[in-house]
Amino acid sequence: MPALTQTRVNPDQVLRSRLEGLSASDREYWAFRGNSRRGHAHALFQYPAMMVPQMQGELIRAVIAARPGVTSAFDPFVGSGTTLTESMIHGFRFTGWDINPLAILLCLTKAGPFYPAALAKKFREIMRQVDADRSTELETELPRLEKWFRRDVAVDLSRIRRAVRSEGAIWARRFFWVALAEAARLSCNSRTSTFKLHLRSKQDLLSHRPSPLQIFEEAVERNIRHFETQCSLLKESTLITRGRYIHPIQIRLRDATKQQHNPNPTSGHDLLISSPPYGDNKSTVPYGQYSYLPLNWIDGEDIVENWDSGWLKSTHEIDTRSLGGVLARNVDPIGELSALSPAFRGVESALKTYPRDRIKRVGIFCRDLNRCLNPILDEMRPGAYLVWTVGNRRVGGVSIPLDRILTDLLTARGCQQVAELGRRIVSKRMAVKNSVTDTMRAESVLVFRK
Repeated sequence: MPALTQTRVNPDQVLRSRLEGLSASDREYWAFRGNSRRGHAHALFQYPAMMVPQMQGELIRAVIAARPGVTSAFDPFVGSGTTLTESMIHGFRFTGWDINPLAILLCLTKAGPFYPAALAKKFREIMRQVDADRSTELETELPRLEKWFRRDVAVDLSRIRRAVRSEGAIWARRFFWVALAEAARLSCNSRTSTFKLHLRSKQDLLSHRPSPLQIFEEAVERNIRHFETQCSLLKESTLITRGRYIHPIQIRLRDATKQQHNPNPTSGHDLLISSPPYGDNKSTVPYGQYSYLPLNWIDGEDIVENWDSGWLKSTHEIDTRSLGGVLARNVDPIGELSALSPAFRGVESALKTYPRDRIKRVGIFCRDLNRCLNPILDEMRPGAYLVWTVGNRRVGGVSIPLDRILTDLLTARGCQQVAELGRRIVSKRMAVKNSVTDTMRAESVLVFRK
């Protein structure tokens, strides 16, 4: 009787087949129209351009099907923590980076611990202190405070801040800081129809009568319910012990372009799943501006040790520290991009007749994105999967093929492309147009293997 031969399954083929099969069965599958609701920990805070949780979950399950031994995930642009929350639901250890302190606060909070009953008790004490507080002293050093907040609003936010500061447990303070950030965001004098700081009209300001206390109270009560649901989900999968997630989570306020001194690839991650910025924050999504006012009401020491107040020295500081944020840097390294990426060379050619600031802005952003890749790949194990969701914006009418540029840069580093998917954006909250560029209505999901 002839010996049986065992066919080795190729994980890349399994992953590609699953992803493309979902697309083949439904051309609009990856749009997640009508199926993008944010629940449990995903719903703690409204943050710009959040990823669709259901899509991230589907991508993670596809990777697990191809390679069941995946145990750890990494997101170097962690934002509000969509990948973090989905990674926890799937039982991974997780590392996340971001340049925005508000994003770090959100992720630290979403990482737990999950003590909804204790939070409800602590909340009652906080509200008791707020009700008893008759001080009109203002608890912020925000420049030009009167421009962004009415005096009565600032007094109420100060009362909340004093009460939150009195809480002894840092995990609880972080939870309440998130609700205070929501109260500051919705009670300020800036329009909520845009992510940029933009004063309401005089007529709108006359009719705008927010109650920070009511917003804070409603946010806390809603978020406690979300924590209860998150806790139940983790309990069902035995991923929580005494209110704490059982696997390590590391959240770091970090510039992704900075190389670590002694990376150890053997102790890295199995899966990267991320969505980097699609351009510099000034011309795409100004995450820093959006976060500036809320952060001025939060104790930075509860976000990161050795907090540097320089993060808030201007409304643009966080965006300036982000990818492509400093245009004054030497632009010579753009030549390196041209050598690595034929797609970028095409952008240079297409923009050569436009004002110099167009190619300079695009080039410096792409240069900074390129600088991220070595530190990011240092975090990944050999053979790890890299799942990137990117969008191609337009500058001066010229399409900037970020998907092709990123593909070139990863391929130049020896990464192998496994699959590529297209998806329409139907629910991702982001500006359709701004004064510098049109933003995108579609995205690409690029899957690589290190």
